[in-house]
Amino acid sequence: MPLFSRKKDSPDLEGLPLEEYLHIAETEEDPVIIHAALTHAEALAPDNLDIQRRLLLLGRLHERNPKRFDFSVIKAYILHAFEHPEAHPEEERSRMVREIFHHERLERALPMAPDPDAFLREYLEALSKDYIRLFVAGDNSHVPRIFGFSFKGSLSKYLAAPAGDIIANIFASPLLSEEESKLLGKAFYRAFYDYTSGEVRELDKNLGPQIRALLR
Repeated sequence: MPLFSRKKDSPDLEGLPLEEYLHIAETEEDPVIIHAALTHAEALAPDNLDIQRRLLLLGRLHERNPKRFDFSVIKAYILHAFEHPEAHPEEERSRMVREIFHHERLERALPMAPDPDAFLREYLEALSKDYIRLFVAGDNSHVPRIFGFSFKGSLSKYLAAPAGDIIANIFASPLLSEEESKLLGKAFYRAFYDYTSGEVRELDKNLGPQIRALLR
């Protein structure tokens, strides 16, 4: 999905069946069109958990301004509060962290889920995967590149340092309860495991025995 590409004119989405809205949301790239399709779909199926999950992870991307890079419209960016807490004033950092567990859409979706705990875990892991893909692996300062090509063989080693900082800051955050820290820390670790195809040795080394014990 092009995050900050030029906006397209939105098609007429009035009066379509649910299946058509879901098809548009799956096949379109423009976040504005995706959001419009999902909003129409939600009106037809307000208890559909998949629609709620998609809207939750889409965040405010449909509000993006192609002329100005504003990462805050990307839902996963809220985890930046743990990678670079110094980059955010205290009030902003508190708002970002609170949004992880207390967004109104999440609080509305959880009671709908047959297994709210599983839905929350899956949401946190999806959020973490997006952050790793966009802001950890996507940051040239983390992964050296030559002529646009990254060193794939050493990817897990390069990403272990920022990922370790994020997990450590999650467990150290006074803005999260102990239960929230464990849920988010484990979700981020699982997302890293999946992204690196199980290459977590360097990450485990950086985390140390105390944090690794919290992840069990």
